[in-house]
Order: sequence, then structure tokens, then C-alpha cells
Amino acid sequence: MRDPGETLQVIVDQSQNKFPVKFVDQNLRPINPFWADFPHCDIFSSMTPDLLHELHNGVFGDHIAKWLTQAITSKDGKVDHRFRTMTPHPSLCHFTKGISLTSQWTGNERKHMEKVFLGILAQATDPTVQCAVVAILDFIYYAHFETHCDESLAQLDASWVTFHDNKSIFLKLKIRKNIDINKLHKLKHYVDSIRSRSTANGFNTKNTERLHNDFVKASYRATNKVRYTRQMTVWLACQEAVYQFSTYLQWAVPSYVADPTATSADSGADGEDDDEKEGEAAPTPNDPDGDDEGGRTG
Repeated sequence: MRDPGETLQVIVDQSQNKFPVKFVDQNLRPINPFWADFPHCDIFSSMTPDLLHELHNGVFGDHIAKWLTQAITSKDGKVDHRFRTMTPHPSLCHFTKGISLTSQWTGNERKHMEKVFLGILAQATDPTVQCAVVAILDFIYYAHFETHCDESLAQLDASWVTFHDNKSIFLKLKIRKNIDINKLHKLKHYVDSIRSRSTANGFNTKNTERLHNDFVKASYRATNKVRYTRQMTVWLACQEAVYQFSTYLQWAVPSYVADPTATSADSGADGEDDDEKEGEAAPTPNDPDGDDEGGRTG
């Protein structure tokens, strides 16, 4: 783990044109960090595990799945073909169209891919590649434990070590020029974080992402896509007013039963998975006023 005091000193040295080597090695920027004056803050140890974005959509989705698609070497080893010919099973998602043409993935879909990915790679990749994938998948499943002990944490750490012992295969196959990836490095600190702050499922952002559906996606769909920020604000204010009045009626009139369709905040997500869909168009900070006259779709 990096030391906040040392990091601040490196930034100061850079501002004084001393050009310390660690400034480049640690990928720092010449800014004044917001946490510089916090008296009891270790910003680095406060970065807890995020199972959804770091493991499922991050390490596995953004890196491993893409690397392995390139690593398949057999003549009949097309990834899409292997996914399509997978034997159907009620507990597994059957990717009838493969995976290469899909641009939006949810966390649950990534989890279903993880369940069958080793079978997809069977006899189609270098054995070292499969060892690396086994290690990553083991790490993901160990990280999801809701209860840990010294033995399970040792297995978690051993999975991380095994992956790093085999990761050079991706360099040999010229799939990657380097493995210097922040999300991969952060996996090293999972054991320490779990020991100091409990299991990783308590820090998963999947639960809070539900608010994104209610406050952004549902309200965006209720607009005509033109100057949508103003419309979203009015829509949310109306939803809140209806909810508050409904709550008051339930208190004032004992026999009153709220109409579940009175507000559409809960149903506005159109039954979508709570996990974030990658690449999904939605209002962004780059367009704070929502003055997109072109009608961006959500």
C-alpha cells in the first residue's frame, strides 16, 4: 500500500522540478489532492473491494474475456460458435448469439459467462492460459464468500499468486504488451481489506446502483429526450410529492391502501438487471444542462 505522506512529498518534489522517479512510476499527476489536509485519512486503505466493477465487469469482462477470445488457437475454436453449441441447462444462461456482437453486458450476464468460460476454452488454448483463467475465476469466487477464515483468505491469496505466475503467457502470445493494469494490481489488497474491514460483499456497489435506475434511467425515459435534465428534475419532484402525500394518507386514513402504480419510479427500470449495463446511453456529466437537441436515447 502506498503511503499518503510519501505520495504528497513526491508531488511536491515534482512541482519543484526535482522530477522524482516515483512520480512517473506511480502514475501521479501534478495536483493538490483533496485529502492532503485530512488529519486522520489514509486515502489508499479506504479504497475497498468492488466486486461488480473490479471483478465481473472489470478484470473478467474488460480484460480476461477479451484476451481469451484472442488466445483461442484451434480451427473450430471460434468463441461464438462454442457459446452457441453449449448444452442448455436450467441454471445457466445460453448465449444463443455468442458474445462478440453484444456491446452491453450486465453483471449477472458476466457471472453466467464465468460459469462456463473454462468449458469454452477447453482444448482451444494454451494450458498456461487456462491456468491463468482458473486462478482468476477462483479468486472471484473466493472474494464472494460472506464468511472468511484464515484458510479461505490463504486460498484467495494463492489464486492471486497463481495468476501472476502464469500471466506472462499473454505477453508471449502478443495479446498484451504489458500487464500493468490498476484493477489487476488492486486484487493484491483484497486480503488486507477483508481482514481490516470484513467481507467484500459489504462494499459491493451493486446495491447502490439501484438508485441509478430510479433516479436517472426511469426519469430519463419519462422525457422527450430534449433538454431532458429540466424534465427529469420536474418528474422526480412530482414522484416525490406523490410518494409523500401517499404516505400521509396511509397515516391519516387507517383504511387507505396506496396504489402501487401511483408512482413509476419502481417500474421505470423496465425490469432491467440492477447491475450496470456497459455502454448504455444515459445522461452524462459532459452535458449538465441536458441540451442535447439530437435526442440521445437512454
